Amino acid sequence: MNFFSEKLHRYIERHMSASCSSMRCAQEKILYGVLGVGAVVLLFPYLLGVVLAGQIGLWSVVMIDSLAYLWLLFLVCCRPLSYRARVYGLLFLIEFLALSLLAITGNQGAGWLWLFLAPVLATLLLDSRNGYLTATLSTVLVVFLGVGDRLFLPGLTPLLRDGLALFVVICSNYLALSLILVFIIGRLLGNLEGTLLALREGSRALELTQEATVDTMASLAEYRDNETGNHIIRTRHYVHLLARSAPLHDIGKIGVPDEILLKPGRLTSEEFEEMKKHAEHGKDALMHAKAKLGDNHFLQLAAEIAWTHHEKWDGSGYPRGLSGEDIPLSGRIMAVADVYDALISRRVYKDASTHEQAMAYILDHSGSQFDPEVVRALQAVAEDFRTIARRFSDE
Repeated sequence: MNFFSEKLHRYIERHMSASCSSMRCAQEKILYGVLGVGAVVLLFPYLLGVVLAGQIGLWSVVMIDSLAYLWLLFLVCCRPLSYRARVYGLLFLIEFLALSLLAITGNQGAGWLWLFLAPVLATLLLDSRNGYLTATLSTVLVVFLGVGDRLFLPGLTPLLRDGLALFVVICSNYLALSLILVFIIGRLLGNLEGTLLALREGSRALELTQEATVDTMASLAEYRDNETGNHIIRTRHYVHLLARSAPLHDIGKIGVPDEILLKPGRLTSEEFEEMKKHAEHGKDALMHAKAKLGDNHFLQLAAEIAWTHHEKWDGSGYPRGLSGEDIPLSGRIMAVADVYDALISRRVYKDASTHEQAMAYILDHSGSQFDPEVVRALQAVAEDFRTIARRFSDE
C-alpha cells in the first residue's frame, strides 16, 4: 500500500502544473488521483470482465471494456494533454461506459451509477456550469437511446422493457438529483474557495508581520553597530532560503557594551571574549520571544542561526565548540554567508577583500571552518553572490 501511495504521489507531482491557484491545485490532485487510482483499481475488474464475457460470447462487452480501459491509459500516460483536455476525456469515458451499460443491461445494471459520476466530477474538476451541462447532456443522450429503441430499432436496448412511463420517471429523477448534487457541490466549492482566499490573505498578513518583526529587531543591531551597513541585507539575500531568519543572526549584539561594539580598532582578547557572547545573547532573546509567541518556526530557526553561526566545522568555533553535522545546517549556511560578507566589507582595521579573495579564503577553509557541502553550494552560486554584493554595496 505504501509503495502504491508513493507511486501515485510521484505521478500526481509529475503532472501538476508549475504554477496554479490553490483551488486549481486541489482540482489537479483530484483529477490525477482519479486517473492514477482508476488505472490500477480497474485493471482486475477489466481483465475479469473480459474473460467472463468472452466465455459466454458477449463480445460487445469485451470491446467496450477494452476501448474504455485503453482510453483511460491514454489519459494517464499522454503528457502533452492539457488539464481541461484530460478532464473532458475523463467525462467522455464515463459517459461512454454509462451509456454502453445502459444499452446492454438497461435499468438493472451500473449504468445509472456511472452516469451520476459524470456531473459530480465535472463540477469538482471544472465548475458548476459544466456540471449542469453534463447532467443535462447525459439525460438527453439517455432519452435518445430510448427514442431510438422506441421509434427506429425496437429491442435495441432494454431501457423500455418495463414500460415508457417508468423510463420517463427514472430519467426525470436522474436529472433532478444530478442538478441538486451539482448545486450542493458548487456551493460547497464556492465557500471553500472563499475560505482559501481568506486564509491566503491571513497568511500574507502574518508573513508581513513576521517580516516587520524581523526587520525591526535586526535594525536594533544595525543602529548600535555603525559598521554593519548593508551586511544584514546582503546576508538575507545570500541565504535567501532563510530570508525571514537570516537578518537576526547578529541580534545578540544588542547585549554587547558600546565601548566594545563601537570600538574603532581591533579588539583585545578580553574584549573579543565579550563580543563572542553575542551569539548567546541572540539565542536567549529570540527564544524568549518564541516563548511569548508559542511554537513559531521562524523564530526557532532565527534563534538557531544566532546561536550557531560562529561554530566551525572542526569544532574550534564558539559558543559551544560544536563540530561537523552537530552544527545545525542553518548555522553552517549562515557561517559561510557571514564570513563572505565580512571579507568583502571594509572596516576601520582592514580594507575590503575582492570577491575572488573572499572565495579563495572560504575554499581554503573548507573542511576546517566551513561545511564542505555548503562551500560546494557556494561555488555553484558564486556569481550570484558577487551580484548581490555589488547591488547592496555600502559605498
